[in-house]
Amino acid sequence: MTTESVAVKADRTFGKGKELLIVALAVSVTTLAVSDSSFLVVAVCTGLGVAALIRFDFYVYGMVVLLPWYPLLDVRPPFRDLFLLLRFVLLAAVWMIRQRQGKPFKEWIWGNKLKRGALLFAAVATASLLLGSGSSNIDAYRSLIRLYSYLAVFFAMSGWLENRRQLITIIKLLLASTIAVALFGFYQVLENGYTSFYFHLYPAQEEGMPPWSGRIPSILFHFNALAAYLNLVLPFALACMTFPRDRALRIGGFLSHTMAGAALYFTGSRGGLLAYGGMLLIAIWYLTPKRTALFSVVLSAVLAAALVLSLQGGGGGGRLQEVDDFTQESRLVLWGAAVMMFSSHPILGVGYGNSPPLYNAYLGSNGTEALHAHNMYLQFLAETGIVGFLVFCVLMVAFARMALKLARQPDPFVRLVGVGVGGALATTLIHGLVDYPFNANPQFGALFWLVLALGMLTFQDVHKTTALPPADDEQAVGWQY
Repeated sequence: MTTESVAVKADRTFGKGKELLIVALAVSVTTLAVSDSSFLVVAVCTGLGVAALIRFDFYVYGMVVLLPWYPLLDVRPPFRDLFLLLRFVLLAAVWMIRQRQGKPFKEWIWGNKLKRGALLFAAVATASLLLGSGSSNIDAYRSLIRLYSYLAVFFAMSGWLENRRQLITIIKLLLASTIAVALFGFYQVLENGYTSFYFHLYPAQEEGMPPWSGRIPSILFHFNALAAYLNLVLPFALACMTFPRDRALRIGGFLSHTMAGAALYFTGSRGGLLAYGGMLLIAIWYLTPKRTALFSVVLSAVLAAALVLSLQGGGGGGRLQEVDDFTQESRLVLWGAAVMMFSSHPILGVGYGNSPPLYNAYLGSNGTEALHAHNMYLQFLAETGIVGFLVFCVLMVAFARMALKLARQPDPFVRLVGVGVGGALATTLIHGLVDYPFNANPQFGALFWLVLALGMLTFQDVHKTTALPPADDEQAVGWQY
């Protein structure tokens, strides 16, 4: 046997050995991930780290896909909330990339009124906790750090996203992940329970979740949290159904809208369904062509209803037909407590995230601690006072005006983003009348600020194109489809 033959045989043997090692590692990782939820989290974080080293875009896309999942390790802080840490890692990585490229820091962080408004809101929230009249607690500081992590996503995306191709990829990933979220919710309906897999993802929820009543949380923490999350994606799915230039986007939008609509019904959230209905009435006027849009919406609604009936049968839906006495009374009590907090501390409130332990004190009871006031506006008044409330409202109005301008643009893709962002704002503001989806719903908070970043970047590009046309074809490529 020649030396060359021996070398070839050795290479083949080594290659087979490497393949067997990879298979063995994959089997071991999968087995550990299935048996230990903490190992699953570490494995996913390691995968994101490897993806970032290979290509940073993969890390960003991975974070987008994983938005609905928010695991908490059964360890002591600060390492319990790894996904919160990953958001700050995302921001730091974007900063380093921009530094390497010589891009100005001030323009990135302070470049327009919307960015300055976001920073002002964070500053007011911080001041309300540090300077407000309420006594601070550790959970309030965690809520504040969580708010910082939402803004980390907002600024990271505004510093990373450079072209329309990236934005389209993000929208497609949101649609795909929402379809997966809806499918798991349907599985819970079929299993008539939260399922063992859900408690594998969130072991602490076994004691925290209420008894199964037919309302699905999918892979979020609560059914109302799922409803709020779905309502951020549904406007984009609705707009994508009529987008003429990308067949995959149209099909993905239709499937996502149909399945997310059915999943929204199974959450049993009256506020979520009301918010979706209000958004639909507003958004339909900005979708073109009108007949195609109306046909797509009707067909999607019919298929969603058929899906609901096939999974649930003829029963169900009783909760959506009437409001029980307990819900009415508890909401009125919580609203009253929030009003009293605001009345006692009208300027900066009791402190951002500081209201939950104070509800019983204001009500003079020793009942179970409430998570929030079930009203976004009263919550902001109670926790951040009139200052924080006004800053938040002005900021949301500014983003809403921006979305309306985008929705009126002749460019179909710009109009798509306008409808998506405007619809997401509409559902949030309507649902906010009966819920507060930020503090206890980190999946919603991150996605909400991500959506705002997508709208702001699209608006900036339209403004640049209108005010200062590019000098040559190379400069014009950036956001062209």
